[in-house]
Amino acid sequence: MKIVSIKNELLDEYRKIDKEMLDKHGRPCLLVVRLKYKDKNRMFAIPFRSNIPGNVPKSQYFSLPPRPSTKQGHRHGIHYIKMFPVAKCYLERYRLDNPAAKLYDSILNRNQKKIIEECQGYLERYENGDYTQYSTSIDILIKKLEQLMINN
Repeated sequence: MKIVSIKNELLDEYRKIDKEMLDKHGRPCLLVVRLKYKDKNRMFAIPFRSNIPGNVPKSQYFSLPPRPSTKQGHRHGIHYIKMFPVAKCYLERYRLDNPAAKLYDSILNRNQKKIIEECQGYLERYENGDYTQYSTSIDILIKKLEQLMINN
């Protein structure tokens, strides 16, 4: 697991086919390398969000300390329902040169096992049709990623 950014090229392609994809360029994401989805190990990125609504079930995100932009009654964290498949060629380095980024990285590393289990649990529920209307369309995004990889 590590914090990365995703190349704009991939995010733009994903936004064309899935309105639930977050579109902020440069957004940090937590990269989880080996999660199983439909009997295949895949790499997923889980985006950081500074304003997860307070009524979102705890099973849908991992909480981090609030950012200055986090609104009253909202949460900051990595949001599992917004995870998406990614390939190594679309990863960019995310600089951890500020105190907040270092703190988040430290918290995530200390909770790596829990986060991986929660991500895997989410993917298993998703496979079984248990997801929200605000979830990314993982199957559609995998298909798009595979097409992009063939064309590159």
